[in-house]
Amino acid sequence: MKINQLIIGMLFFGVVMACTEDKGNYDYMPLNDLTISGIESEYMIERDSLLQIPVTITAEQGFSEDRYDYVWYAWRVNNAATPDTLSYEKDLDVAISIVPGEYDLRYIVTDKNTDVSYYFRTTLSVIDSYSKGVMALSSADGQADVTFINAVNALTSHAYVEANGESAGNNPLGIYYIGGGEFVAPLVAIATAEGTKVANPTDFSEFMDFSELFYFAPEPGIMQCLCKSNWDFDEYVIVDGKVYNRYLSFVENLYQPYDPQAKGDYYAAPFSMYEAIDAFFYDKKGQRFIYDNYGVMIPVEASSGAFNAADMQMDMVYGFALDENLRAVMEDEAGQRYMISATKAVTYSADYWGTYIRVTPISMLPMEGEGTAEASAFAMSTRDLGFLYYAYGNKIACISTVTGNILSVYEEFAAGQQVDYIEFDRTENTDRLWVGVSDGSGAAESGSIYFLKMASDGSLTEEVHFENVCGKVVDFEYKP
Repeated sequence: MKINQLIIGMLFFGVVMACTEDKGNYDYMPLNDLTISGIESEYMIERDSLLQIPVTITAEQGFSEDRYDYVWYAWRVNNAATPDTLSYEKDLDVAISIVPGEYDLRYIVTDKNTDVSYYFRTTLSVIDSYSKGVMALSSADGQADVTFINAVNALTSHAYVEANGESAGNNPLGIYYIGGGEFVAPLVAIATAEGTKVANPTDFSEFMDFSELFYFAPEPGIMQCLCKSNWDFDEYVIVDGKVYNRYLSFVENLYQPYDPQAKGDYYAAPFSMYEAIDAFFYDKKGQRFIYDNYGVMIPVEASSGAFNAADMQMDMVYGFALDENLRAVMEDEAGQRYMISATKAVTYSADYWGTYIRVTPISMLPMEGEGTAEASAFAMSTRDLGFLYYAYGNKIACISTVTGNILSVYEEFAAGQQVDYIEFDRTENTDRLWVGVSDGSGAAESGSIYFLKMASDGSLTEEVHFENVCGKVVDFEYKP
């Protein structure tokens, strides 16, 4: 059902527009200005679900419902399609069956006596089973299993198997949302010990061979990390320890291939440190920080202070970067772990043709609290770089990146459960920690997923959990 063109044209004249009829004797009907309330700033609903918005309207001369006409309609954001009319009732109470996407939700109230219209605008997100949410990759009896939880917490189990009739492979390692934006098609990459499968993000059906995304296909082609710039201008992937780059903007190929691997003698650690303008990485082989200098991996300059960024003599257990800030967990040959803090700076040569990345140390604190030696998973939030979280056994501890002190411990999981993997949402809910727990068997449906909320003091509380919905979680990724 489509709204008529008259109403569409009226929208361009403002929030409230008056059109009064000429009575001949110029005896005009007085305005009865309205106040509309009860409509929230945004709504999100799953397609074919009921959307109810009771509206409160008051008028200067008293409100009579039958004096007015009403219309609700949804206009697709950044789309020239004609708006969809949802209802002609004062209160909205309809099942939303329009195409999933982002909409402007408009409410128009028109005075039958004066032809004056009053407008109210809000936003509406319509989603389906696979519209924006978190993908959880788990090992279920050794097979890759994808569980998807959308933005209204509707859960779909075995998404990849249901779409393809088989799993993505044995011994799953990671799941990634690659591409996207105006110029490059979005895809889901699922890495296992056997290689990497590429799926359509709308339904998880297998879409293309991973090798087709490269000018020179890597072997065995196991994707280990996705590194995306802040503005989605380009992205790097780490595959088999090597780094590949491709542009996402102003390209003509929806499936733009990755450039040949960045040259150099290195083996990149599987952590993203590309959250600002320039990408840098950690070389596990040379135990140093490196950066991409026009397709060649170059070590950062030597630094003094808490550590030497060009000669760390440690392995990276966890790495995290936000803008110019770096945080990481390092481990020396004796098994001692350290938490390092640093900043990254980009400098230019005298002629401005060359760029150079410097990693400036701030601190290196030994990690000696309970569970730090055996911690199996780490996470940090873009909301607050003062907190580092680590999982051990059935607990998640929060440690201060400034002092190294343990600030809180969360252990409200069911008896017999262990924490397998943790990761913060870096998109819409940056204070939400995704947690995968299980009984450790790796059996199908032996694992559960928790959403925990981070407080300002670093403590965690449960938002919601989904019990026995997956295997042993190995990775999370947000899919917009």
